[in-house]
Amino acid sequence: MRKALFIPVTFNSNHRKRHGLRSHNGNMLSMVALLLGLVCFACLTSFGFYMLLSQQKNGQSGTDQYALTSASTLNAGDRIGQMNNVIERCRELVYVSRVNNDKAQLPMNKLYQALSAQLLDESRENAKLVEEERKNQIKLCVKNLQATIVATKKVAPTGKRLSLPMFESAYPQIEIVRLGYIKGVQSNVENLLVIPDLREFDVEKKYIQKGSNLYLGNINAKLPGPDDDLDFKLSALPADVKKTISPSRLTAPDVFVTTATIFAQDKPLDAKMDQLPGAIQLQEQMDVSNRQATSELKLTSTATASGASPSP
Repeated sequence: MRKALFIPVTFNSNHRKRHGLRSHNGNMLSMVALLLGLVCFACLTSFGFYMLLSQQKNGQSGTDQYALTSASTLNAGDRIGQMNNVIERCRELVYVSRVNNDKAQLPMNKLYQALSAQLLDESRENAKLVEEERKNQIKLCVKNLQATIVATKKVAPTGKRLSLPMFESAYPQIEIVRLGYIKGVQSNVENLLVIPDLREFDVEKKYIQKGSNLYLGNINAKLPGPDDDLDFKLSALPADVKKTISPSRLTAPDVFVTTATIFAQDKPLDAKMDQLPGAIQLQEQMDVSNRQATSELKLTSTATASGASPSP
């Protein structure tokens, strides 16, 4: 009788172990590869985000510089400060001329009636001429700024500013330019306290800020009748502090009050303003792309003009 052949199963067991080891090693390699891929993706994403912040910072710096340069032209040569001073002096002259003309109507002053009437008429005409010049200065200011903006856009670089495999950014482009003033800023004109009756009237009308004795900014300081048909518009402008003039500077956008938009949609606009502007707000657009989508970054900067020179 033949004996049964017995074959050990050791070979099959070792084979399964080696097969399991290879499967385990394969899984480990897959995990390592996946982890390396995630790390590389995170690094590329972080680098792209860093480049985005870097380009935004560079673009904002350029916007701030342009806003400061534009703001410095608003009160060039102390244009606003001098105009405010002339307006206030004309206002006082009209008031005094009216008082003298009223006194000349008394019988005892009959000889002075013709002279007082002439002086009153001249003071009123001078006030009208000053108001016309003030309006002309507003137009001149807006026109010069618009011409500068158009000229700047013509020579400004366009297209890609930075191009990487996963990130692109374009040069910032001027989008909107607004003119206005800063909240809480008074005019540079001080009440001289030489005409008590006029000061009492101004205090009653709340034309003057208590404490500083400065006239409020952006007001129409009309006189009592019958001279209330004349306009005496004082613009907001920082006064000097002990003969020290405040320089042009950047300021927070939330304190800026817009009075007119002078540039938008790549062209100058017909801006109507009632006061000489003391601040400017500039908005630029910078396109950034990650090969899949394009985003528009808004770069906004607000700057205020330099303050008034000391009164002579």
